[in-house]
Amino acid sequence: MNRGAYYKAKYGNKGNRGGGRGQKRTWDQHQQQEVFHHSNGNIEALLKSINGQGYGRYHALENQQFIHSLYTLRFDKVQNDPFAPPSRMRIHVNRSIAGFPADLYADKESSIAASNYLLRRLSEELDKARRYTHGGGGYRDLKGGGMEISRPGQEILEQNSILIHEGNIEARLTFSLPAQGRTIASERAIEMLVQKLPDIVQRSLLYKSLDPADLQDFVTCYRDQEWLRKRLKANNLVAFIPDGAILPRQSGVSDLPMDASKAAAFKSPESLEASITCPSGKKLTGMGIKCGITMITGGGYHGKSTLLSAIEKGIYSHIPGDGREYLVSDPSLTRIRAEDGRSVEGTDISPFINNLPFGINTKKFSTANASGSTSMAANVQEMVEVGARVMIYDEDTCATNFMIRDERMQMIVPKRNEPITPLISKIRKLYEEKEISTILVIGSCGDYVDVSDNIIEMLNYEPIDITDRAKKIAAQYPRKLVDEGGDSYGSVTQRKLMIPAYVSQKRSVKTKHTILFDNQHELSLSALENLAQKHQTQWIAAAITYLKTSQQSRKDIKTLNQMIDMLDKSLDGPVVSGTKPNTLRSPLDVVLQSYETVHGDFARPTRYQLAQAINRLRDIKVMD
Repeated sequence: MNRGAYYKAKYGNKGNRGGGRGQKRTWDQHQQQEVFHHSNGNIEALLKSINGQGYGRYHALENQQFIHSLYTLRFDKVQNDPFAPPSRMRIHVNRSIAGFPADLYADKESSIAASNYLLRRLSEELDKARRYTHGGGGYRDLKGGGMEISRPGQEILEQNSILIHEGNIEARLTFSLPAQGRTIASERAIEMLVQKLPDIVQRSLLYKSLDPADLQDFVTCYRDQEWLRKRLKANNLVAFIPDGAILPRQSGVSDLPMDASKAAAFKSPESLEASITCPSGKKLTGMGIKCGITMITGGGYHGKSTLLSAIEKGIYSHIPGDGREYLVSDPSLTRIRAEDGRSVEGTDISPFINNLPFGINTKKFSTANASGSTSMAANVQEMVEVGARVMIYDEDTCATNFMIRDERMQMIVPKRNEPITPLISKIRKLYEEKEISTILVIGSCGDYVDVSDNIIEMLNYEPIDITDRAKKIAAQYPRKLVDEGGDSYGSVTQRKLMIPAYVSQKRSVKTKHTILFDNQHELSLSALENLAQKHQTQWIAAAITYLKTSQQSRKDIKTLNQMIDMLDKSLDGPVVSGTKPNTLRSPLDVVLQSYETVHGDFARPTRYQLAQAINRLRDIKVMD
């Protein structure tokens, strides 16, 4: 093929303007430009017929169903270039072939667990089959050939990469269509799509190929954890840590459990022990952390932060063997920390900060550059606003002047000259008036003993209930702090937030904690330490765009709570049949714009994580 024919095949007859590399083309445009037509079914023949031609000829795969005896294959989007993001494809396995018992998808919880199990099996099979990657860096080097699916972590999350509906299975994958330079390398595509894919599907998505007992144990483990989490409030608990749990991780960059031979298994003190029998009949004993104020203390390197981190991740259910399975926390549990430099818009921080110089209004406080204490005040109030019931603090990441003001400083700087009311003066009222519990890691401020209901010392990674001893010491050496908290906790405002227009532009998720809008507006989610996967961030980014689109189509602006409630209601729905034949639709897909291709890159975050992300958008505005 000469250069002119190559570029004509790749870009079509577009002239010199507007048709350059990277411009999106619709399917109608492809149909008009393609002279080759192929009936559904024989993908091998189609690939052979376009071998060695311009890469653009791969678009012949788009929007067709290729029928195999085990499944139907569909390409939703074909990449324009071998260097572009990989193509999007879906595999649909009919219930009669998949053969899964109805009890594995009878309700949403079972369906989430079973689909997560299948995701792990499919991911393993793809790893085994992977031989060709993106290739070398040379122009003529073979590129592509890699098939991927969203990789799961230690948590069992609701995701949209594998769906189950009435026994039908849908897997959403990416495939980097192979190329030699910029010409089609059909042999490599055939090797993966025709030779390897059927075996991968058979080994991972058909019930008869799986270990039924292993699958059932996985589903039961998830269902028991979800049941435990829902029972916490009725048992006056905010968290439960089972005996035998392995809390330490392999390293600071690994979420895998530490080798059990090197880690101390968790054992509850008798005074805090709780016993629970799960619906499956599994009996558990462990430490129950009661509603109220709990202080975790102890020497350095004895496991305080390890315990707190495990409790923080207890909002998720974990896979069998993780070490944290059956460790559950209230789903609203949120970490509060200092965030110097974050933006705050229209938040009522008056319970904690008042009487600022120059008459700045703290009932509707805004700043583009919050201090540590101001950011913590905003973080607390924003979570109270959306209904969080548990907040956790680690003194290592908190602003000292927000946590405590000792008696000497109270005398040196009288209250009339100090705008900040520290947490210690509000924490009790936060629980009594708002029913919000607190868990704190404190190693250097004994004043919190007076306001705590339960005090746990971590010693060599073993929890010890020292409440009585600590209270006796506090009584022996009473504090002389003046309570600066006032008669009540204070006010909380339900804000109507106008999301900035730039979120409707191009968005990209760089890391689990970074979203970029319009190539210039960075949203940092570094404070959301309990985000488990980048796929949650992908959904948050899409949800923000979706909410902005919803605002533009309505005359009334909803409160932040109302916006999140609206999305939560949609997410709580089931997987349903899609609009195209042999396709399914996930509740998570609700945030996809009409022009966006269906994909499997989403996992569900909590409503509180979405609220935290929206609150950290720069240039949001409060509407009256």
